[in-house]
Amino acid sequence: MDIKTIEEIVKLFNKEGLTKLKIQGEDGSIHIEKNNTVSSANEPAASPEQSGTEKSSNLLEITAEQVGTFYTNKEEGSDETFVSVGDTVSKGDTVGLIEAMKVFNEITTEHEGTIEEILVEHGDVVEYGQVIMTVKPEEG
Repeated sequence: MDIKTIEEIVKLFNKEGLTKLKIQGEDGSIHIEKNNTVSSANEPAASPEQSGTEKSSNLLEITAEQVGTFYTNKEEGSDETFVSVGDTVSKGDTVGLIEAMKVFNEITTEHEGTIEEILVEHGDVVEYGQVIMTVKPEEG
C-alpha cells in the first residue's frame, strides 16, 4: 500500500465521519480509529516532507516527526499549554513536545495561521507522521 493510497483512505475516513476502519489486503493492512492513530503493517507513515500537505478542506497539517508521547503543556503539572484552538501561530512556533527515551523534542509549525483543531490529547502516544493539529492558513 503506497503513501498516496493511505492518505486518500485517511481523507475519506475523516470526510465520512467514521470512528473505526480496518482494511487488509495482499499488499498490507491499515487500521484507523477516531483518536487519529494510523498504523500500517508494512508502510511507514508520511515523511516530514509530506507533513505540510493541504487537506481538501484547505487546512494545513502539523504532524509528529517521531514516535513518542505528545505533551501540550509547557511544564509538568502546569495547565499552561503551548497552543490552543483559535491561537494564531507563525512559522517556527513551538506547538508541543514529543518525549522519546527521556528526551523532549519541540514540535514546531511550518505554517502561518490559526490552530483549527488539536487531534491528540496531552500524554497521548503519537506515531511518526500522525497529524496532531490542523492550521487554517492566513488569508492573503
